[in-house]
Amino acid sequence: MLISIGLDYRTMNVSERERWVISDDQVPGLYQGMARTELEELVVVRTCNRTEIYAWTGERGADPARLAALWADAIGLADAPEHRLVVRRDTAAARHLLRVCGGLESQVLGDIHIAGQVRAAYRDAIRYGGAGTHLRRLFDTALRTGKRVRTETELMAGLSSVGSEAARYLMRRLPAGSPVMVLGCGKVGSHAARTLAEDGGRRVVLMNRTESTARDLAGELGVEWSPYSDLELLLGEVCGVIVATGAPKPILHPGHIPGGEGRRTPLVLVDVALPRNVAPAVGSVPGVVLRDLDDVHPEAGQVEAARRKAVPAAERLIQEELDSFQDWRSTVEASLALRPLRELVLDVTRREVGYTSQEEEVAERVARRVAAKVMARPMIALREAGIGQAEVIGLATTLERLFGPSLAGPAEN
Repeated sequence: MLISIGLDYRTMNVSERERWVISDDQVPGLYQGMARTELEELVVVRTCNRTEIYAWTGERGADPARLAALWADAIGLADAPEHRLVVRRDTAAARHLLRVCGGLESQVLGDIHIAGQVRAAYRDAIRYGGAGTHLRRLFDTALRTGKRVRTETELMAGLSSVGSEAARYLMRRLPAGSPVMVLGCGKVGSHAARTLAEDGGRRVVLMNRTESTARDLAGELGVEWSPYSDLELLLGEVCGVIVATGAPKPILHPGHIPGGEGRRTPLVLVDVALPRNVAPAVGSVPGVVLRDLDDVHPEAGQVEAARRKAVPAAERLIQEELDSFQDWRSTVEASLALRPLRELVLDVTRREVGYTSQEEEVAERVARRVAAKVMARPMIALREAGIGQAEVIGLATTLERLFGPSLAGPAEN
């Protein structure tokens, strides 16, 4: 059974979402905790505006509460409001992941960062032994879907992302030519910096804890960079800041903001990090306007209109890939359901051939050929029937009862 639980910008506001954030150093513990559950496979997905866990178990039903408890335990969340998490099963879970990679579930429609963040999550799952046969196939399908949507439709036209939309949001709220700063030069911050630099006519300063990252990006974009030690000085010079670091807790507090009352124009801070990097109390400092991920929305311009027109084409691609995944899954499940019968055919054939041939290699080869021929017709019938998982489970239970190992019996003499 495939199951997913999660949250995103639609179901929780940013203050609630950040409580459920899984930091980099907590990821290994979550995968280790999988061994204490009935789960066979696990992938933890973390993007700008969502955290989700996808799991596979061979059991008839997976308890989402236990999966939520595993998540809460890994991050030390004692009063976890698990009822706020969205639960999806089987086809709904698979379709949702394909839509995520296809950019249809993003706060910024067609956000180009999402597929890369899913790919990173998938790599972590492989590294920590979480992804097995079923989830590997699912995530390979999802990532292929994202690539097809990007190359075969206009949904990702304009290369929009949370970072670029945060930059546009900031520019709409500042006087022309106002100096700005980008604090954090990862993928989100670099997209914000690029958008600000392309606007022209303003001073853009980049800052990052790893100074070489800021220096290299500034050189590429033709803007300034400054060492992290100049943070408070620059906060007194610029009119707007986009904060996009990977810090696990706030790095900007009221004491970092100089001269609030004396500012001629407000200092606009746009915090696009999750968890937030700017303490909420900063918003109460005179002369400061603080915004976060929940405030960043794409402009309703021509590019956005073109993306929306591409939604039906993206939906068709997603359905194609979902059908392909479901076909593969039905074949695998049918094979698992028929395993007791196949094992019986192999066992009986090996014995019977063994009466006429003393060569074990010959007996094994003949047994496998006979089993393949016998099983071909029921496999085709199951695939063509398109039976659901509940029927597959029922069939497997029946075949196990009829043809299980206990009926094979000892070899006759």
